[in-house]
Amino acid sequence: MLIRTTKGEKGKEGKKYVVKGLRGWLNHAMMALAKEMGVEVCHTSEKTESQKGEPLLPEGFHAAGKCLENGEECIKHRLMGSFGKQSKLKFEPVVITSKACKGKEDEEIQQMHIATEVRNALAFHTKKAIQDFGERYFAGTFTLRIEFRTKLEAEELGFLLKSLLYAPEIGLGAAVNNGAGKMKILKVALQEVVRERTFDQKGRVVERERVRNLWKEMQEGLKAWPKKVSA
Repeated sequence: MLIRTTKGEKGKEGKKYVVKGLRGWLNHAMMALAKEMGVEVCHTSEKTESQKGEPLLPEGFHAAGKCLENGEECIKHRLMGSFGKQSKLKFEPVVITSKACKGKEDEEIQQMHIATEVRNALAFHTKKAIQDFGERYFAGTFTLRIEFRTKLEAEELGFLLKSLLYAPEIGLGAAVNNGAGKMKILKVALQEVVRERTFDQKGRVVERERVRNLWKEMQEGLKAWPKKVSA
């Protein structure tokens, strides 16, 4: 999705794009991990059967949000929520631009290699294009920031962390079947960030951040999920 353009050096415009599908990517990673561990969680669909009465949900899943109605909320719903409950996780948009753009960028903009493939469909026995569309491919490293709206329990944190570690097994984007969409997690940091805003002597707003790494909490979370069931 194109969101805006900005002037670079010598008047060149740099297009900005939002990397879509990251929330869904993690959502599917949670589902795949839970199924592998034998834990039933919400499916992405709220429908359980077709108009002909045929079951739609794979084994090991229930309809999205159904667990909340039954009073036995699953671990995935506790994190991702549904229409009936807000998610505990806030995904910051990942905005990228091409490395070919040499202009000054905002701190929130991440530079990557971006390529565009354009296709044209021609009408039969004519040279007139009836449809043209393009697909954009990007390569490089970027940072995904996930903010917690509320404090997570150790079990919830552990499920989130292990889902992130599992996520590279799940491809990103529509071109997965063509060999694209490969992802690799390079680093995961759990941090407590305290933001403060004040004014300087000229009345300008100055924002400061105090960051504390929570390595101990990460280790405790990884041990907390899945819960060990005593025999």
